[in-house]
Amino acid sequence: MIRINLLPEEEKVQRREFHLPEMSSVYLVAVVVIFIVAVLAVSFMQQHKVKALEGKISVAQEESRKLAPQLAKIKQITKEREEVNRRLNIIASLDMHRYYRVKVLNDVSFNVPSNCWLTDIIEDSPNLYSINGIAFSNYTIADMITNLESSQLFTKVDLDIAEKGKIKDREVMKFRLTASALPQ
Repeated sequence: MIRINLLPEEEKVQRREFHLPEMSSVYLVAVVVIFIVAVLAVSFMQQHKVKALEGKISVAQEESRKLAPQLAKIKQITKEREEVNRRLNIIASLDMHRYYRVKVLNDVSFNVPSNCWLTDIIEDSPNLYSINGIAFSNYTIADMITNLESSQLFTKVDLDIAEKGKIKDREVMKFRLTASALPQ
């Protein structure tokens, strides 16, 4: 493609040219020498800082070596203290709740109606108990449920199983209750 500019010389776009000032070689050498001196000065300063930091590191490492036996003894004592505290917490927890199960058994025993016998009381979880027993009738089982629900320790009593059974020649009702107790 051929380009032709038909504009007169006065209207043509003038391009600006950038010229660097002429420098003598003395100035150029002086600038290079100053640059080299500055780089060397910064390098020497950095080397001095590195040596100072290495000295501080070696002093800190020596102090660390001196204190290592004491640190090991402190760690061992801390570990022993944690073990003692853990054991004390277990003992405190056991002591705090030691009468809870006695209260549960006492409450169940006071609420067993006549002609009703318990065969098992199983702690399914910390506040849930399964109570197995034998009675002569469904009414006796209902009395047992009503008595447990009216106690202050149990919040919910459910009948899981009630089935006929025989003991010798006598007809009996075997039952299983699930009772939720108040949290410890």
